[in-house]
Amino acid sequence: MDIALKKLELMDWLLHIKDEGKLQKLIAFKTILDEEVVAHTANGYPVTKEEYINLVQEADERITSGKYVTLKDLEENIKNW
Repeated sequence: MDIALKKLELMDWLLHIKDEGKLQKLIAFKTILDEEVVAHTANGYPVTKEEYINLVQEADERITSGKYVTLKDLEENIKNW
C-alpha cells in the first residue's frame, strides 16, 4: 500500500470518529509528533527540547540550593534498608 492510499484510509477513519475521548487522545498524540523530541525518560516518555531544558534548569537549582543526596549519604541510607 503506498503512502497516498494510507493517508486516504487514515483521513476516512478520522472523519468517522464519534468518540470525543479518542479524538482528544489523537490531538495530544499529534502535538507530541509535531514537537522535536530530543530524549526519552526511563519510562519511555518523549521529552521535547523545551522540557529537557526545564529539567536541566530544575536540576541545577536543586544542586545550587543543596537539595541533593551525595553518594556517601546514599550508601549510608542503603545500610538501613
